[in-house]
Amino acid sequence: DPSKSEGFPAMSVASGKIASIDEILSAKKYGENYRVTGQLIKYDASSNICIISSKESKGELSVNTSLIACFPFKLGSLFQFIGELRLDGSLHARIARNVDGLDMKLYAAAVKLCREHGRLPI
Repeated sequence: DPSKSEGFPAMSVASGKIASIDEILSAKKYGENYRVTGQLIKYDASSNICIISSKESKGELSVNTSLIACFPFKLGSLFQFIGELRLDGSLHARIARNVDGLDMKLYAAAVKLCREHGRLPI
C-alpha cells in the first residue's frame, strides 16, 4: 500500500500558513499551523522557550522549541519557525531554521503580492 511506509501509516502534517507576528497575535486561531519569521530576542534553554520580534511587528511571540533538538539559537539572528499556535498563545514549533541574510522587506513584498494574486491565504 503506497500510503504506508515501513509498516507505519502515512501521517498528514498541515503546512504552516505564512503570517506575521502581529497577524498571529491578533487572529488567536489556536490549533492553526503557522510559518513565522522573526529576530530571536530571548532564549531560555531550561524551558525551551524563545521570544521573537520583528521591526514590522508591535508585539512579541513566544515560541516553544521543545520539539527541536540541538539547534543553535543565536540571539539577534533571524529565524523562521513552523508550528501550531497553542491555547497559551505560544507557537509550538516543530521546524526551525536560521534565515540570517533574508531581506525582510523583499520577503514581505513577495508575501503581499502572492496574497493579492490568490497564491497565499490571507
